[in-house]
Amino acid sequence: MPGERFTIDGGGTALVLEVGDDGRLHQMALGHPATMAEPALPTVIYPLAYPTFGEEILREPALRVTHADGAVGTRLVFHAAAQEPHGHGQVHRIELIDRVAPLTVTLCFRTWPRHDLIEQWVEVVNGADAPITLHQAASASPALPGTDPHLTHWGGGWAHEWTETTERITPGTKTVASAGGVRSSLHREPIVLFAGEGRATETEGSVLAATVAWGGDTRFDAEMGMHRACRLIAGAQHRGAERTLDPGERHVTPPAVLAWSDQGIGPITRALHPWVRKHVVRDGDRPRAVVFNNWETMFFDLATEPVNAVIDGAQRVGAELFLMDDGWFGSTHPRDNDLQGLGDWMVDAQKFPDGLSGVIDHALAAGLRFGLWVEPEMVNPLSELYRDHPDWVIAEPGRERREERQQLILDLCRTDVQAFVIEVIDRALAMHPGISYLKWDANRDVFEAGSTALAADRQAHLPMDRVRATQEVMAEVARRHPEVELMACASGGGRSDLGTLRWFHEIWTSDNTDPVDRVRIQWGASHLLPSMVLGAHVTRWGEKPVAFGCAVAMSARFGFDIDPRAMTDDELEVATAAAASSKRIRPLVQFGDLHRLVSPVDGPRAALAYLDPAPVDASDPEVPCAVVFAYRLEDDGAGTPDGQQGIAVPGLVGDRRYLVEDATPGSAEAGSVFQRLGSELAATGVPWPADAAPSARVWVISPEA
Repeated sequence: MPGERFTIDGGGTALVLEVGDDGRLHQMALGHPATMAEPALPTVIYPLAYPTFGEEILREPALRVTHADGAVGTRLVFHAAAQEPHGHGQVHRIELIDRVAPLTVTLCFRTWPRHDLIEQWVEVVNGADAPITLHQAASASPALPGTDPHLTHWGGGWAHEWTETTERITPGTKTVASAGGVRSSLHREPIVLFAGEGRATETEGSVLAATVAWGGDTRFDAEMGMHRACRLIAGAQHRGAERTLDPGERHVTPPAVLAWSDQGIGPITRALHPWVRKHVVRDGDRPRAVVFNNWETMFFDLATEPVNAVIDGAQRVGAELFLMDDGWFGSTHPRDNDLQGLGDWMVDAQKFPDGLSGVIDHALAAGLRFGLWVEPEMVNPLSELYRDHPDWVIAEPGRERREERQQLILDLCRTDVQAFVIEVIDRALAMHPGISYLKWDANRDVFEAGSTALAADRQAHLPMDRVRATQEVMAEVARRHPEVELMACASGGGRSDLGTLRWFHEIWTSDNTDPVDRVRIQWGASHLLPSMVLGAHVTRWGEKPVAFGCAVAMSARFGFDIDPRAMTDDELEVATAAAASSKRIRPLVQFGDLHRLVSPVDGPRAALAYLDPAPVDASDPEVPCAVVFAYRLEDDGAGTPDGQQGIAVPGLVGDRRYLVEDATPGSAEAGSVFQRLGSELAATGVPWPADAAPSARVWVISPEA
């Protein structure tokens, strides 16, 4: 009824919605509940909570439908509302109906007040006695005030993931959308920051973060309309993904996650990360192991003895898990390169005459867990699988087909293909009880979007149905193998979304492991993902010093992908010390609160800190309460940025004394300690690296006893 108001209270993020005299639902406010002003204008002046095509003709719609009678416009009015607890907050359901057509659109909100977040999704039901076409249904469409809006987004493609762009939004609409369907976040990451009044910093400005928890393509439309009215429309990419809804059919959008801050970007990160660890990623309370991958060491050139030699090196530097990558399988078409064998998941008897037991047992005897690489959704045309089942791939009938990386995508809309992919995982894990980790890769996108499992008039359903089917397979694998850890990889960071992460323990952040580039990549990724899920390895990529690579990898989920047989004694000593240090600071890095201090975006330096989220003055003096990573990426003279004497460290108790230890890998000063008051660390901070770029300093801070 007119005047009915709904407050969607997600703690630090809240939405206020109200029914106007016209029966439509309007958004009255968005922000922190403590700072939101009481609406001062008539309800009808405020923007619609969920705009539709044909309703606001001068603005972007969140919903577009062709109704059963051919009408293309939709006007939604309030019908009913309900709410119920979900254990961590409330679930609000606000039901809207079209004024004429039998169409129901329910706006659904799940609040997380302890995490200052709101999840929103939309359910559309066709109540007509004939099919309708759903062209577009966004998950959320929050409006926010602004006279100088800025949008921050990330993308860049293979080896350039998480390249940051911040731009002013001028009148009109800026669209940020991913493509490809499989490795969607390789090209465009599924999160944006929208600030209405100028560019927000880490500590200042009002800003809305939005991410879509979806393993397929996403789309964000940032709009500045008339009278400086701003809106963000977020959801799955609808282009080429129109859906036919049969009578009575319900469509549910992927959830969008919304977080607001009026104190800059940092508080949003420190809200998202604990929520992801606790409610999204699998086993988010379990520390991640130090992983040693053999890919950049051996590529496809595998055999029992050299693999065992690498395992020995992994054990020597302090790794906890050995991961054997691509190249271990294939018979008729052995996997000696990426041209063949994908889909034939039997051990290559030429490389491993006695199977994998020899290398797995060797790893276990060395005290290492064992992991294996798989790419179960893909197939090479040169394989026994494709010879036997050419109809199992995604393709458009009667049209030429393109391959990427000499492979095709299996059609998971087919139930027989789903069963095959699950069986691939089951059989891989059944080879040996010591396999406790899988790297699940996916190395191409969808070009010809056709499926034999879909009717001719439902082919546009493939972009969404394939993702849902893939997630059902992933869910089944997780259900069958709850103790097996899974890494999501898709040509690097192509699956960096919260939808996929629900079935995984971590992601491979990027194939680009040049540590200078990785500082910037991991900086960008930290806006969405906690460090415990960001695989970061020390490699030869970029030919940077091993010590610097260790200092960068230690700031995320630490690991190696380097040939221990070719490392010098000094490098082995540095790597071993770094692995030991990473384990010591692992609780802080993987579970601490992240503070991004100095940005590497378009700059020669970077600094970040992880702080114990518990009250610092109650910490055990033997346990570090903060760790600071400082990087000099390019030579920029001997001075320090912004006239600082050092890197200011926030969040410490001003009148308490702290011990500051140099834990920099390979440093001659490693192990040296000095004392500072918390107030001094907040003012003058800790020193920058003094050596020529690239160089680093790792400072471990503990309360003095």
